[in-house]
Amino acid sequence: MKNLVQLSTFGTILCPLVLAGTIAATAQAQQQSEPGAISAPHVTLNVQRSSGTCPPTIGLWWFVLPYEGGAEHTVVADTREFADETKLVSSNNKQFVEFVSPLRSNYASCVGQTRGQEYTFYNVEFKNKKAYFRVDLRKIDAPARLITYKSVVASRPYVRWAIAD
Repeated sequence: MKNLVQLSTFGTILCPLVLAGTIAATAQAQQQSEPGAISAPHVTLNVQRSSGTCPPTIGLWWFVLPYEGGAEHTVVADTREFADETKLVSSNNKQFVEFVSPLRSNYASCVGQTRGQEYTFYNVEFKNKKAYFRVDLRKIDAPARLITYKSVVASRPYVRWAIAD
């Protein structure tokens, strides 16, 4: 009985301390995240310039919705930094898509591309006064991968694709 009283006393002291620590840690974690929409690209691809004046980076908005056995990906390239319009290159290929954007005059001399990136299936190439944004799922080693939607939205390339085991 004496042990039970000691254990009960110990529990009444320890329990509030653990609870206070948990609440403090949760409150601190919640303060670190910023609520709201993502208004700026959160993935950056570095541009390797060969010649001319090129943008140093290309921004992407990339969202992933995982599901059992795979995920749906949505990517939007921020081409508005260097071009005013974008066109979808017509193709029936379900694993490759290309968009072309005439470059603004301040970047018209740019020759270069994104290289050696972690995300090799996203590529931007600058040449002939144009930028070519490509999504190439053939570079992904997975049994099932498919572009499910492609369009130009707000003058930017928009691609939705899925991958499964």
